[in-house]
Amino acid sequence: MAKILISSLGTGQKKDGSYNTAKYEINGNIYTTSFIADVLRKEFQIDKLFLVGTKKSIWDEAYRVFGGTDESYQELLYEKQDSADVGVDLLDKFNKILPTGSKSFIIDYGINEDELWSNFEKFLEIAKYIEDGDELYLDITHSFRSLSLMSFVMTQFASSISDKNFKIAGVYYGMFEYSFESEDNITPIVDIKILLDIGEWIKAIDAIKNYSDFNHLVRLLEENHIEKDVQNTFINLNNNISLANIASIRQFIQTAAKKIKTINSSENKIVKLLAPEILKLVEELEQDRESDFQYTLAQWFYKNKNYALSYIALYEAIITKSCELKNYDVNNHDLREEAKKSIGDDKYGKHFYTKHDDSISQIRNTIVHQSNSRKDKVNQDIRKLKEFLDFFKTYFEI
Repeated sequence: MAKILISSLGTGQKKDGSYNTAKYEINGNIYTTSFIADVLRKEFQIDKLFLVGTKKSIWDEAYRVFGGTDESYQELLYEKQDSADVGVDLLDKFNKILPTGSKSFIIDYGINEDELWSNFEKFLEIAKYIEDGDELYLDITHSFRSLSLMSFVMTQFASSISDKNFKIAGVYYGMFEYSFESEDNITPIVDIKILLDIGEWIKAIDAIKNYSDFNHLVRLLEENHIEKDVQNTFINLNNNISLANIASIRQFIQTAAKKIKTINSSENKIVKLLAPEILKLVEELEQDRESDFQYTLAQWFYKNKNYALSYIALYEAIITKSCELKNYDVNNHDLREEAKKSIGDDKYGKHFYTKHDDSISQIRNTIVHQSNSRKDKVNQDIRKLKEFLDFFKTYFEI
């Protein structure tokens, strides 16, 4: 496992032969230097540096700060960057003073779409040097704000698409503007990783709202060491939904008020923000009659594009409703079979009963038994699901 720092270099101006320095503060420690990357590599004992800059970035100062001693090479870097002529080959000697495995990258300004895509590909190239178990630190202080934003977004993108399991340990920004308000001219270094974290939580909420998928949320709860009670709440709900355990989902809904109180008591502020979303789900699914609950669940699965579970829930809802109309025990298998047969006698039968082509029962059986009899009717079955839900709405007391 290696600690890796990705840092952007800006374009400074020399005054009296040197660049401006700042007094940076992080974790109570003060460093005076011209680069935050210099601070972060010392504070976190960084193993590898990936430095990103344009052809006019202050590579000469970076060479000096990171241990270079060849003054003629430093002067050459200054001359080349002044004429916007710093190339990858020129940085070979620069890379040799960096820790083993480190590398420098030349990127464009990003003033048009072609340059933005070029930078995008460059950050994906950087991701290739990251290995399983690595800890990634990101410095977005220097360079153009657009490039800082690019490095922020691309790091998040790379972590999403990469098959490597690495951790983004921190995203750091030197708040130089604050130094003018500080008596000691201190520039605090702020970790804004919370913005990345919020992005992950947004993806988790989106998966819940659009696909009834709690897997991403469960993973975040585990990674952030959220209280076990809160974790178990969502793990159980996710497992029940994954297995289409309709009875257990209903039991969760019936006890949800207590669960939400548990969520609201969490010390994690983001988890508290999730409570309204879960409450919305509870209010949507909460029904007194079991058949009404199953039908509402079928609607919810349809809305979340989980069409297979929607068919299964709708199928069970219709049989349960038939049992209720006949005062049968809805949990008695034999009585459910008898109630199912009687559905063919009313106006709803042609849409439900097995002997009719393209019925709910036929489509449901194809899904449950993985038959290939309807392999060419997938799109049709999705369209018909909406028709079935609309048609049977009057059958239930919603």
